[in-house]
Amino acid sequence: MKRGELIALGVVMALAFGAGQWMRGSRAPGTPEQAAELRSLLQQGGRAPLEMISSTHCVYCTKARQWLTEHRVPFQECFIETDAACRQRYVQAGAMATPTFVVGKSVVLGLDVPRLAQLLQTQ
Repeated sequence: MKRGELIALGVVMALAFGAGQWMRGSRAPGTPEQAAELRSLLQQGGRAPLEMISSTHCVYCTKARQWLTEHRVPFQECFIETDAACRQRYVQAGAMATPTFVVGKSVVLGLDVPRLAQLLQTQ
């Protein structure tokens, strides 16, 4: 296989893995109360919005984006296929699928609202 084909295969496998993880652990991303907690934590100390690393064809990224937008949780999103710096952060974080959230040095696969809140509380 050529290098490009191997990369494409790796991306597809990572997305499939991420989809499985999402289906097992993130059927309901969070409650309105958890969204309010995330908003509050992000407003403390002038924190930057959540960083969501996405893929342009990822349905789980779309669901995460919709939930965050609906609940007014501030986030920034970048796409690994179109943004070289985003792709580099994805690789450096050791991410395995999208959506991936980066909080400090921690990586969260999928929209795991309780885990994101926990990480924000400890920083």
